[in-house]
Amino acid sequence: MSTKAEIRQRVAEELYIIPIGQAPEAQDQARIDATFDETYERLKEKGLATWVVTADVPNKLVPYFVQMMCEKLLVSYSVPESRYLRIKEDAGPNGSVAMANLAELAVPEYTSRDSDAGF
Repeated sequence: MSTKAEIRQRVAEELYIIPIGQAPEAQDQARIDATFDETYERLKEKGLATWVVTADVPNKLVPYFVQMMCEKLLVSYSVPESRYLRIKEDAGPNGSVAMANLAELAVPEYTSRDSDAGF
């Protein structure tokens, strides 16, 4: 499980806002936290937020949640072109690829009760 602060740190490092291990400045923390909340709300509306906003993010969902956040923040931060292209490719347009990957992990496969009952 990853806390909001751990997610914030990871996003800041992925976008080269800070070197690995250095704390983001207050204005960057605020912007990343706002994007965290916006991304969470988007997932909640789609029924994919399987945790409450104040709880830790399940580890298996973290990479895709981070990808979605990074993709959204590309308009706010200048990143090297190679990094920009990688984030866009990994996350997809408007984070759609990352959301689809997250959805596969967040929603358990449906198992029919009828097949278990012998019907």
